[in-house]
Amino acid sequence: MTLLPPLLRKLRAPSLVLASLLLATACASAPARPPVSIGTGQPRVDPVTGEPVRAQAGEEFEEIELEPFVREDGGLTPEFMRGKDVKRAAVLLPFTHPSANVRTEAESMLAGIELALFELAGTDFLIMPMDTAGRASTAEARADEAIKEGADIILGPLFSANVGGVKAAGNRKSIPVVAFSNDVNAAGGGAYLASIMPEEEVIRVMAYAASRGTRTFVFLGPDSPYGRQVETAMRTEAAKNGWRMASSAFYPADGGAGDQARQIASVVKAEYANSSERIGVMIPERGNKLLAVAPLLPYNGVNLGRVRLMGTSTWDDSAIWREPTLEGGIFATPDPDSMATFKETYRRIYGRAPSDLAAAAYDAAAMAVNLSATGTIQHSGVTDPNGFMGVNGLFRYRLDGTAQRGLAVKQIGGSGASVVEKGITQFPPGGS
Repeated sequence: MTLLPPLLRKLRAPSLVLASLLLATACASAPARPPVSIGTGQPRVDPVTGEPVRAQAGEEFEEIELEPFVREDGGLTPEFMRGKDVKRAAVLLPFTHPSANVRTEAESMLAGIELALFELAGTDFLIMPMDTAGRASTAEARADEAIKEGADIILGPLFSANVGGVKAAGNRKSIPVVAFSNDVNAAGGGAYLASIMPEEEVIRVMAYAASRGTRTFVFLGPDSPYGRQVETAMRTEAAKNGWRMASSAFYPADGGAGDQARQIASVVKAEYANSSERIGVMIPERGNKLLAVAPLLPYNGVNLGRVRLMGTSTWDDSAIWREPTLEGGIFATPDPDSMATFKETYRRIYGRAPSDLAAAAYDAAAMAVNLSATGTIQHSGVTDPNGFMGVNGLFRYRLDGTAQRGLAVKQIGGSGASVVEKGITQFPPGGS
């Protein structure tokens, strides 16, 4: 086996079609559907010895020269893949983005894709990483190149502003695009969003709260695209289920929340004064900002025993779990059991923790490998109503390009955060 780690890969201009290649000595078999098990983050099993095939950091990595290429089927084909029915996944990510953080994210996502191929792919699957630099025009040009090189599926781009041109290119050949934006407006028209959408987290945590008697909700969050997205999702979900949104307050994303917290505290106290139910208070914040905002509620007289604090997966951070105000708070997140092995394997091979989107990239690549093995690497395969079980848990793509998720709910307690309700492992029959 030959692996090329992202940090050693030399991307070439202008075409960037020479990509890394990841080969596995055997294909992993999946259990009968539904859903399709597309990967667990566990090592492959040697078909002869039955022992796990464990890549060690640095041991199997080397740079190789893949040229010359042949084009037996009109697509990019390394010489040693001649004669095979090669399936190709283009990976469009901003490897040379001006932001170092974005470049690091892209490298981590590509590493997640490589890990999926190491565990699941056979010797007939080729990945073609291409640099979008984070620009819409470049992303579309790379998508056109990928299609000319025989791409069967496109994984990426990362930014919502880049998705439109890429899916337009994909639509010209009816090629699915699995993008990594979490902007619901980028979904549809041939593009499917692999990121865990805030809307899915809102749906999950509100449903859990409602099942425990909370059916009145308020929102206290940043005046940012993310904050607006969460608040809109709350209003939509409340209206759909007959629950009530009593109030919303947006504080400046880069400023204090004192005035808005006082407003929400006043509403909350009035609500529980006239009702026996606990009021759901959503604060979609993270880190130090969450630690500054949440205590403003008891500071303004809110009885924390009469509210149910709620968050998104941004709360899945051990650094905030010791804040007394947050004790008892709930949030939606992928099932940690599904993620644990992936994180351990990734860290062992690459020597660092995976980024937030590395698992989403892993699942997207694992799905592509599975679909290629079954001959359904097309739109109808991507939207299989039975869904897929990956390291981020159960998911399936709706026809509108968004993903339905089987998320877990965690609750913050004195010893950390623990799962209080696991995610589902099988979707009910029919659409979502």
